[in-house]
Amino acid sequence: MIFIKTHLYKLFAEPFVRYKNSKKKTRFLEIGPGPKRLSDFEGLNIVKNHATDYIADVAKGIPLKDNSFDIIYTSHFLEHIEWYKTEFVLKEMYRILKKGGILELWVPDGLKIAQAFVNGETQQSNDFTKDGWWKYNDEHDVCKWFNGRIFTYGDGQKIKGHWNSHLSAFSERYLVNLLKKTGFSNITKMENSECRGYDHGWINLGIKAQK
Repeated sequence: MIFIKTHLYKLFAEPFVRYKNSKKKTRFLEIGPGPKRLSDFEGLNIVKNHATDYIADVAKGIPLKDNSFDIIYTSHFLEHIEWYKTEFVLKEMYRILKKGGILELWVPDGLKIAQAFVNGETQQSNDFTKDGWWKYNDEHDVCKWFNGRIFTYGDGQKIKGHWNSHLSAFSERYLVNLLKKTGFSNITKMENSECRGYDHGWINLGIKAQK
């Protein structure tokens, strides 16, 4: 049903929404929005929900015009893109930002997750319990937690290749290097208090960069 709704929206409603939003002087875009819209933000998603204005598979490109947005915000979206497509997606985000525009990017901190896993296995550390998802296995097993955080806890329907799968991992160093490589500057780490939407807590890694 959701795919029929998505197709009908893209075919009949999205062209009007594109035209209306193109008239704004200041534009903010969230890529991969949740069900609740961020105030004043347009939304781009692979399926239609209440926060979606544009429907696209970002891994194939962002079908929006160059130099369109003042801010792009994306939270826990990039890890759902294949790791070898990350650079392309960041280039697309750079392209649609206005000169001086800001990218606010949040992902799971892969280094922190990996360190907690290794320490839990080798040193009986319980650092992984700082992340709420450790509760999602009855044994509270650090390896099960690690699998969930790296690969996802699944879609609830056991669908192989579901969009909720995690397909890439990031450290701060690696993400900063990717942003530099794709043209961004003034790259800084953000605090969790700067999240505009849901705060993923202990595993959050936030980076801000400018075009």
